[in-house]
Formats: sequence, structure tokens, C-alpha cells
Amino acid sequence: MICPKCQKELPEDAKFCLECGTPLESKESELENNEVKEIKEEVVQETVIDEPETQKVTEDEIETQDEVEDDSKSLEETIETSEEDTVEEVQEETKETKEEETHSNKIWYYVSNNQSVGPFSVEEMEDFIENKTIYGNTYVWKSGLKDWIYLKNSDLATYLQKGDANTKTETTSEDASWFYVNSSNQQMGPYTEEEMVQFIKEGIITANTYVWKSGMMDWIHCKDSTLFDRRSGSGGFNNYANGNTNKIFIETRSIPVCIILSIVTCGIYNLYWIYRLAKDVNTLNAAQQKPTGQDAGMVILLYIVTCGLYGIYFYWKVGKLVKQLQFDNGYYVEDNSLVMMLLCIFGLGLISNCILQSTLNDIQRYA
Repeated sequence: MICPKCQKELPEDAKFCLECGTPLESKESELENNEVKEIKEEVVQETVIDEPETQKVTEDEIETQDEVEDDSKSLEETIETSEEDTVEEVQEETKETKEEETHSNKIWYYVSNNQSVGPFSVEEMEDFIENKTIYGNTYVWKSGLKDWIYLKNSDLATYLQKGDANTKTETTSEDASWFYVNSSNQQMGPYTEEEMVQFIKEGIITANTYVWKSGMMDWIHCKDSTLFDRRSGSGGFNNYANGNTNKIFIETRSIPVCIILSIVTCGIYNLYWIYRLAKDVNTLNAAQQKPTGQDAGMVILLYIVTCGLYGIYFYWKVGKLVKQLQFDNGYYVEDNSLVMMLLCIFGLGLISNCILQSTLNDIQRYA
């Protein structure tokens, strides 16, 4: 082996030049290098040969990608069409649902001229309040309520204030000067004269309802007030079932005073008291064109002649006569005929007078 640098002969197995120290390659290494070069040349040739096939594969992939894009576009169009159909269906269903909800929301009723009117939705009831069709003292009802209640005590009361706020012509304190006593003996008001007339139309105020306004000395019956003159054509003041609107004058009496006078006069005033009770009951029944009882004078005569035994029949009969009375505002009279008859049998006719007088006083106030 000869050193390629200093040209000195060296042993065949030498790895470095003994003179200059240059590393020497063995024959095996040369062979390996030659083999590596040959392999590289083969790889290059194969790569050149495979290029057309690669190009062909690339073209196939492009065509496949185009087909996929076309399919994607078709799928997108199908999805868009489906979405449009779905939106239309949803809109139709929503419309139907709203109509059903609107129908189901009509749950309110109110009383007008002693008749139930409805059903109405909350929005419709709000319009009625704003238009003064119904008022705070109008009876209303909806499913879930045990009984009819005043509008001002219901869920609709909030719209009363709203309606008042939206009213351009505000009611002054001088206009709202009327008060009345309801069936629960509670003072209601103040109200304007128009509102009072509306209450008459709805049967809330009757001819015998006590009313008062600023300037009056005391409470009076509605039939004795200026409101009575405005009832014509209003449909109100049908105090009795037959629609009779004549004034019925029945005095309310103090029960304690009547008892004291009966005791002080040794029963003489008691006879007069019975006379007045019999006459008042006959007056009420005559106003409703119903059968009346015995004439008041004849009752006293028979009572004296029979030494009070006629009183047993009288109290039973008068109890039945009062029970048959009917009133448009729904006032109900209890049947106390049996109780009054038994009290008379046991010598307690004075208590029977008290029961009958209390019933007549209530009719005068509330019916």
C-alpha cells in the first residue's frame, strides 16, 4: 500500500502512514463506498422511472376530490331545502300553538245586569276596564275561584290603576263623592255618579241600598236619592223578580227598643209590633205580586180572641211568606218559620218578633 500523500510504501494492513500520519482506507472500505454509490445511482434511476406513475395517481386524486366537492354541494343544497321546510313547519306549529293559547287564555267572566258574560282573556278584560265597561266593584270569576269576587280584589286589580293612569279626564275628588253600603255592611267608595249608575245596571246597588255623598245629612236609600231619577233606560233597579220598580217603604226598627217598649207597656206595644210586621210582609209580597197573608188588623184580632194561640200559626205562615221573596241581586232569605213557631209554643213569641224584624231589616238594607 502506498501513502497517497508522501508516496511511501506501507504494509497492506496499515491504517495510518508511518511517516506523515495520514489515515489510510482499506480495500474493504473502498468496496463499501463503491457499493453505496451504486445503490444511490439505482435509487435515483427508480425515482425517475416512478415519476409518471406518481403523476397519474395525483390526477386520480384530483378527480376524486372534484367528485367529493360536487357531492358536498348537493348535500348542502338538500340540507338548506330541508331547513327551509322545517322552518315553515315550525312557524305553522307556532301559529297554531298561539291560537290555542289565545283560546285557552279566555278564562275570565264578569256580571252585567245580573247575568254572567264571558269567557274573556286578560287582554280583553283590560280593555273593558279602560273603556269603563267594568269597574272595581264588578263581580268577576275564573276557574279556580271558589266564588264570584269584586274585580278590585282579583288579579285584574292592577289594571284598574293602569286604566286610571291612561284616562285623559282625571276624576277629581269633588266628582267622586258617592258612597254606598254593600251586602256585608261595609262602606264602599268614593265613586262618581256615573260609576254609581253603572253599579245599578249591574245589580250591585239596589233601590234599598244605603247611599251617601258629601252634603247629605245622613245615609238614605238609593231609591230616595237623585240616582233614582237616572235609572230610566239603564236596566237597573229591578229590585224584585218581576221587575217591579215601585218604591217600597218598609221601616227598619231597632230591635232593643221594641223589646223595651213591649216590656214597659206590659205587652201592648208587642201587639202593635206584630201588626207592623204582618203589614210589612204583606207589602213586600204584594210588590212582587205574590200571595199575601192575613190582613194585619185581622191578625191582631185573632191573636187577642185566641189568647195568643193564633200566634203559633201566624209565625209559621209569615216565615213562609218571607221565604218566598226573591231578589235580583241574589239576596237569600232563610226559612225561619219552624223556629219562630216553636218559640211561640214555648211562650217566647217576643224572640220570634226579633227574628222576623231582623229579617225585614236585612231585606230593607241589602235586597
